[in-house]
Amino acid sequence: MDADDVIESYVHDVARRLPPRKRDDVAFELRALLREDLRSRPDGGTPESAVEMLRELGRPAETAARYHRPFTLVEPSDTWSFLVAAVAGGVVAWVMIPPKWTSVATLAWLGLLVIGFAGRGLILRRRPEAFAWRPHRVRRTDRASRAGVLAQFTAWAVLLVVYLNPGPLTYTDDFAGPLRMPWLVAILALHLALLALVFQRGRWQAWTRWTRLLLTVEAGLQLGWHCHYGDVFADPGADALVLPWVAALAGVLILVAALMFYREVTRVEPAPRLSVV
Repeated sequence: MDADDVIESYVHDVARRLPPRKRDDVAFELRALLREDLRSRPDGGTPESAVEMLRELGRPAETAARYHRPFTLVEPSDTWSFLVAAVAGGVVAWVMIPPKWTSVATLAWLGLLVIGFAGRGLILRRRPEAFAWRPHRVRRTDRASRAGVLAQFTAWAVLLVVYLNPGPLTYTDDFAGPLRMPWLVAILALHLALLALVFQRGRWQAWTRWTRLLLTVEAGLQLGWHCHYGDVFADPGADALVLPWVAALAGVLILVAALMFYREVTRVEPAPRLSVV
């Protein structure tokens, strides 16, 4: 195999990855450029130097992408969004759906995600203006709205009170034992203490935001575990009536935590406003 054969092999592997209408033109142009580059080399263009030159240029798929943007199911810019949505959906399926259907629900969710992101990509290729960027107000995430923090504190406090005192319902001895019920009590108490601290300071910090995220995940997982493991109430009819709502709450908490996580990994601190002299 001489140097021309090496170049022809590379050009073939590049061109076959392109749409039919572009293959011949790109092959002709690329072949001419590569031959010219090879002739300019000090050794005059041996097969070995041709291989070295082409490896420096990149894999055929990478070179083909420079001539034509390939179709991808998930755009690189959407990778984080896809990953967070996939993980959050899988966890939500675990906490909300009976164990025998969890795997099916998770696979169905992943399939819907792939189809959704692929459809969005197709629309963008044909109509780039379909998802045009629009300006929005950037809020400073370190400032804590005391009204918002108070609302969160109230919601978690109500959940803790109802959890400790379910009214006319009675917990089973197994559920009320030290290995099941107290864990969520500790999580809710820590969450309330954190919110009280943020309310007092009037601002969020990195560690308080991440702690809130982890406590929200833990609360969702704990509620989901209650729905999947053993009886909760002494009356079986109460389990059938209440636990689906508990599972729904667990799913909402996981989705909220996923949104928190996405905001944290994409967080950018806005620049201070410039004063006008």
